[in-house]
Order: sequence, then C-alpha cells, then structure tokens
Amino acid sequence: MGVFAVTLPEEDGGMGLGTADTVILFEELGRALVPGPVTGTFLAAGLVPGAAEGDAVVTLLDTRDALQVIEHPQDADHLVVIDDGGLFLLPVPQADPASLPLDPLTPVARVSVRAEDGERIGTAEDAARWRLLGAVLTASLQVGAAQGALDLAVRYAKERMQFDRTIGSFQAVKHLLAESLVKTDLARAATLVAALVADDPASGDLREAASTAKLLADDAAAGSGRTGIQVHGGMGFTWEVLAHLYLKRAWVQETVFGTAGDHAEHLAAAF
Repeated sequence: MGVFAVTLPEEDGGMGLGTADTVILFEELGRALVPGPVTGTFLAAGLVPGAAEGDAVVTLLDTRDALQVIEHPQDADHLVVIDDGGLFLLPVPQADPASLPLDPLTPVARVSVRAEDGERIGTAEDAARWRLLGAVLTASLQVGAAQGALDLAVRYAKERMQFDRTIGSFQAVKHLLAESLVKTDLARAATLVAALVADDPASGDLREAASTAKLLADDAAAGSGRTGIQVHGGMGFTWEVLAHLYLKRAWVQETVFGTAGDHAEHLAAAF
C-alpha cells in the first residue's frame, strides 16, 4: 500500500511526506494489530532493496538489548543490526521460533550474530537516528493498540447488559474507560510532537521527545489492554475475545527501542 515508502522522495518512488504523516499511518497499523516487523521494514526502505515496495521483509536486532531476539524469523528476508558503530545488513540466521511467544501474532527467536560480520549500510549517526525514529514509530503503534483496545471495550460496554442496564452506564466502568481515553490522547499528542521534532530538528530535542512519547505510549497501551480485559469480565480472559491480543502486543512493544525504565532514566537525567 506504499506505507514503507511514505518518507522517500517522489523521484525514488515514495510520497515525499514526513514523520508526522507516518505516525498517523502507524497508529492505524497498531490499532488493527497488523503483524510483521513493519518498523524495521520502514526504516530500511531506501537502504535494503525491496523494502520500500514491501517485497522484502526486514527484521531488526539492537545490540543494546539485553537479549538478542528477532521478530518473525521465518518470514524475514533480511536482518539489520543496529549497533553503536553503525547499521549492518546480515542474512537472517536459522533459528527456531519460541514455542509459546508472548504475543501469538509476533513469533520471536533468540539468535547469536555479530554486527561486524554484516555489510555496513549506515554510519553510527544513522544508527542513533534509527533508534530515535524507531522509538517514535513504536510509540505510534502503541497508541494505535491503546485506541484499538479502548474501542473494543467501549463497544462491549454498550452491548453487555447487567441488572437490565448496559454496563457502560455504571460509574466504575465509565471511570476505567475515561482514564484509558485520557492516557491514549496524551500519548498520541506526545507522539505527534516527537514526529514534528523529527521533521524539524531545530524545533526541539528529538531524544527527549522520543523518550516522552515512548514512555507515555507504553503506559497507555498496557493500561488500555488491561482495561479492555477487565471490562469484558470473564470473557476477557478467553482467547476467543480479541482483548488479550492488544495487551500482549503492548507488552511486546514495550521491550523494543528502549523500555519505559530506559526512557524514564533519560528524562530524569535531562531535567
């Protein structure tokens, strides 16, 4: 659909748009729980042949992560390692996906690779920017997951009858949904601000904006996921209801491009 080439120049087959436009698209991808390493493929567009068109699936590994884990190992065509020294392109190593991944829509596998064994496709500055843009894009996916979980919970609250009333009319349920809405809207605003800073570096500090967005979005996604399960009651704990997928996706995305703790520590040091 052209999502991966959104920010590429028109002469290169892209749309020539900015990060602010991209995060709107990524929020919708997150809301629909679209599977796949979409962030890695987007970042690799223009550097890895076929990524911009969606013909090549690119998964990522950041050497700063405590565990070397890649997503969708059997579907990916390329692996890009983000290292302090730059970006390195490697073939996807043979690895067996985890038998019980946290998110059933996100198969993962532990691998053992060395960045220096790959082809350098970017500098240290490129790697640093990928980490920041990755945080912003993941934040937008988290905002989408938060909104999707909230929409699902609101719809159910308007349909489920208890004591001859819809459960959405009960104050306790209203408070849960309202809190999720506030957190989601706040995270969306922070993510858009970070995207605008990415498009205009002179307007602010992208490192701080990205950390703020990721921190708030992680909280909103996990919070809305838990709220969605709680509002669905006993049904919420079953695999047949979609509510659990939003929470599990939120938990997985909390671990990439910096955890909430990592970003909180940076913001605390900055201020």
